[in-house]
Amino acid sequence: MNVLMIDDHVMFLQGMKNLLSVLVPELRVETTGEMTNAAKLVELAEFDLVLLDWHLADCDGEESIRRLRDAGCMARIVVLSGETNATLIRNSVDLGAAGFIPKKYSSEMMVAALRHVLAGRIFLPLETLNAAPPDVEAQPNTGNDPRLAGLTARQMDVYRAAARGLPNKLIARQLNIAESTVKAHLTAVYTALGVRNRTEAAYQASREGIRID
Repeated sequence: MNVLMIDDHVMFLQGMKNLLSVLVPELRVETTGEMTNAAKLVELAEFDLVLLDWHLADCDGEESIRRLRDAGCMARIVVLSGETNATLIRNSVDLGAAGFIPKKYSSEMMVAALRHVLAGRIFLPLETLNAAPPDVEAQPNTGNDPRLAGLTARQMDVYRAAARGLPNKLIARQLNIAESTVKAHLTAVYTALGVRNRTEAAYQASREGIRID
């Protein structure tokens, strides 16, 4: 797995890199503190996961996510931030983040959150879910959900891509289908899951520990 870490706090960046190397020694981790450089990196290489500081010196979170996607980044983007109000967390998910990890977490909580993310699941803080967090060691739900039984393989492909935070344009490019087809498949997915949009689907996936890769 290739991971890109974007954070302009050098000590935090190094600490996270060290933590990841302990959790999964075979991870390949690139680091940068600037969005300009990050956009170049995602153009040159494919990453599976991006850990993004919401408040960069040269870019805020909303602009950072947009620039990464405009550069063709297909990775799951997980936001890290010292600011943890529920509105900001929901906004980051609305923008396509596939998770949010508060920087204020203890080392034990950070490890649990990172394990959750590295297992291919969405992590959102407990206070945004109004439910107990899923067990990070539990066997993830990988598609046996009866709500999804009636979906086609292509609809499931679209669901996984949307849950990773990819905009419709990139989903269409990745799957070589029209954007209108992506929208139609997402409508079928949301109906099956009993949600209204991809943000509600992401929150549901976080509560239930559904794998998205």
